[in-house]
Amino acid sequence: MRLPPEKIEEIRNSTDIVELIGAFVKLKKRGKNYVGLCPFHNEKTPSFTVSSDKQMYHCFGCGVGGNSISFMMEFEKISFIEAVKSLAEKAGISLPVYTPEYDAIANEQEELYSACKAAGLFFYHNLTETSEGKFAQEYFHKRGFSNETIRTFGLGYSPNSWDSLIKHAERENIPLQTLEKAGLVRKRDDGSYYDYFRGRAMFPIFSSTGRTVGFGARKLYEDDQLGKYLNSPETLIYNKSRILYGISHAKEAIREKDYAVLVEGYADLIRVYQEGIRNIVASSGTSLTVEQIQSISRYTKNITIVYDADSAGSKAAMRGVDLILEKDLDVRVAVLPQGDDPDSFVGKYGGEKFLALLKNSVSFVDFIAQAFEREGYLKTPEGQTKAVRTIIQTISKIKDGIKRNFYIQLVAEKYGLYESLLHQELEKYIKIEKSRSEYQLVRDEIDEAQLETDTQNLNGSKKTVTTTENIPLAERDILHAMIDGGRKVTEFVFSNFSPEQFSHPYAKILAQEIHSLYETADELNAAMLIDSITETPHLQVEEIEAIKKLLTDLVFSQYELSKRWAEEGTTIIKGDAMQIARDALRTILLQTVQKKLEVNQQSMKEASKRGEDVSHYLQTHTQLLEEKKFLSSEKCFQK
Repeated sequence: MRLPPEKIEEIRNSTDIVELIGAFVKLKKRGKNYVGLCPFHNEKTPSFTVSSDKQMYHCFGCGVGGNSISFMMEFEKISFIEAVKSLAEKAGISLPVYTPEYDAIANEQEELYSACKAAGLFFYHNLTETSEGKFAQEYFHKRGFSNETIRTFGLGYSPNSWDSLIKHAERENIPLQTLEKAGLVRKRDDGSYYDYFRGRAMFPIFSSTGRTVGFGARKLYEDDQLGKYLNSPETLIYNKSRILYGISHAKEAIREKDYAVLVEGYADLIRVYQEGIRNIVASSGTSLTVEQIQSISRYTKNITIVYDADSAGSKAAMRGVDLILEKDLDVRVAVLPQGDDPDSFVGKYGGEKFLALLKNSVSFVDFIAQAFEREGYLKTPEGQTKAVRTIIQTISKIKDGIKRNFYIQLVAEKYGLYESLLHQELEKYIKIEKSRSEYQLVRDEIDEAQLETDTQNLNGSKKTVTTTENIPLAERDILHAMIDGGRKVTEFVFSNFSPEQFSHPYAKILAQEIHSLYETADELNAAMLIDSITETPHLQVEEIEAIKKLLTDLVFSQYELSKRWAEEGTTIIKGDAMQIARDALRTILLQTVQKKLEVNQQSMKEASKRGEDVSHYLQTHTQLLEEKKFLSSEKCFQK
């Protein structure tokens, strides 16, 4: 059985070596480390040392040493896989079940890793050894990157050619299909291929174990029309929302310093890292994700966010703070001077000043207060109220009740308010947070119940009473948005989603009626819909009443999902029906793609058991991942 390196590292990072060894050896703290009598040889004076920071052990007497996995192998006299399984069980981590299907995916992943590694070496060679690459080298040098830094991060240059990588891959016996699956080449309509990255400064993206999984590519030529940055598409080995740029370089320093510095872009990270500040990672120029926070949590529970002082930077930092607190990590914020990013700040003032900036980072309470102060809100009672409510809402993300209480005391002292009053506000937000956390489970139960109902009705096995209570929330919001937004929103929805795609029978009927009015009437409003539904001949009386109730509920209620989306960073303005429709539609389409992925996965598994070729299932898997990536991107539903 072969396990991916990422899974092994996840298990290792989830194991506290002091706790593990302490269950077998009596350890005593000495300075930063722990010491005890070596379990592998007889001794009277403790020479066996365990490092919590490094997650390693070493005996100065017999010379044995290693990590948590090697300890289990030596102590229990078991194999590597058995040790990994044992630690995974202790950490509550599930391991993949070995099947021919799993082996096929693992083999393809290895091929993609090899292709990306070969491409990275090719790009680095072009940067450092060719005349064309000198232009890109000059660009990196102008950014302040030394040759040593270029080598450390494997920076490169993709030749300004349609087939340079393709020709190199042919010499290295790398199939074009593998390059395509790795996101390195694209296929034309006529079946021929071309290089995806052309004439660009290349930033390899590494997994936490240091394997190349993708690339970020920066525009160098003015006539390049493809945007400032290009990124690898999602593949079997690259998921942008899960990858932290620089994590393979930073993880040991993060563990040692016990905090991570979080910035946005590649250049920001590299320039700061070059100054000797190694405990730094980047969100790759995207909004911080839950998966990225979970990745950091393997090495530390403390994060310092460094963001620009402008309005967009402050909002991004606030979203990041909320997500970090939700995941039970501690967060501070270091605010850069207006107009600076980490790259430019270090260029002007150097690494020592950046360290001072980190040292002077503030709590999220002070950060939010400062952000409101910059916007002029604290000059009025109304603005102060808004600031305090925003802070309380953020405090509600904290799971630790004692910690929440201390922050409430801090806010009460800062603004001269009664703690009891703030606790009342806090309880409101905690209830909201609880309902949000339960939302996904409820929605899944509703969808499963509806699927069962539809199946039973189709089979004629059972007559089920349908109600409007279990309509998926996203479907409710799409209907609501069309009613609020009129023809413009309705046109958008039906250009991307048909009435037949609604899963709930009553939602589907109402959507059909809206579509019918959209096609035949000059205007669209709820009153007209009531009439249309009432006069529909094929509906039963109870169905008409249920759909009318649904319609009136929608008209007089607020959007179901807007609060949850606001929490995730989407700005929902009351009455912004188009944005509600976009986000609700995205939710449904993503769910559909996910279900297709699961069905395809199951079909591939069954085909593999039958000994059939699974290559077309793997191709479908890749296509669905690309579709999922597109739906999650800003390009989806662009205005």
